[in-house]
Amino acid sequence: MRAKTLRRAIVTGTTLILCLFAASICRLTQAKDPWQRVYTGDGTIIELNSTTLRFGAANLLRAHFRTVFSNAESIPGDRGQKYKTRLETIDFRLTDRKYRFVEISLLDSGGKPIQTKTVDASEDWRVLKPGGITERLFTAACSFTPLGSWKVIAYRFAEGDPKETKSAPDLDRLIGASVYLNIDSAAVGNRVCNSPSFQDKDPVEDESLRHLGLDWKSIGIRREDARTIDVRCGGEGWQPARSLLVKDNNREEMLMLWDGVFLVLKRSDGGALRVTHGDGRPTLKRRQP
Repeated sequence: MRAKTLRRAIVTGTTLILCLFAASICRLTQAKDPWQRVYTGDGTIIELNSTTLRFGAANLLRAHFRTVFSNAESIPGDRGQKYKTRLETIDFRLTDRKYRFVEISLLDSGGKPIQTKTVDASEDWRVLKPGGITERLFTAACSFTPLGSWKVIAYRFAEGDPKETKSAPDLDRLIGASVYLNIDSAAVGNRVCNSPSFQDKDPVEDESLRHLGLDWKSIGIRREDARTIDVRCGGEGWQPARSLLVKDNNREEMLMLWDGVFLVLKRSDGGALRVTHGDGRPTLKRRQP
């Protein structure tokens, strides 16, 4: 009897371990999926590739979207072919809330490209229509890292002897401070910038980052694993007027260079992403290039 009970306990324990392992693998797989749903409509789903969002020069934000249709759609002017998925690369101009398509690809039900159109650089910029689909996509794109609400949980020294940089009491007071980053304004504690600009930099090749003298080893990030974003304040809210965001692609935390010290930031808004839903009208039939 005891042997039978023991075998049953072993089987039960093994089954539980396998279930937990399978759940962990499932969560890991989901976490690695770069496509995040940002819109659900009548027969359509729109997803955003969160890993390819990039800030460019002249205050541009480039985003990649994937629209999947429940039923295959006919290609305009060619009723013989149908597509099930549309991939779009869109540039948003942050200064005046305008946008333009960069590239559009249509894929069949098997995921094979059947048509790709690259838009000419002279294409006119379009105004975001209030309440329209593209405005919703823009809002979704602005909810991903580095934008959003953060909290300082620790600090790291960028270089040199800590005693020569700041006194420990001054640094300790930064712990718990709120950091808010948005395309319209940014704040670190009570220091507010009303005209921030963001631009992604190449952590390996960008010369401006080399001048900062970053000690990658001391901040605990491998340069090849980092996404670096230059942040500048056009007004007088920040001194110094330039900061740097460093996101380790292997971690959820983000570093922010602030007055000679890297603040360790953790999300305080849960990611801020909100999936929007359509109202049943054919709002996805928007004008294309």
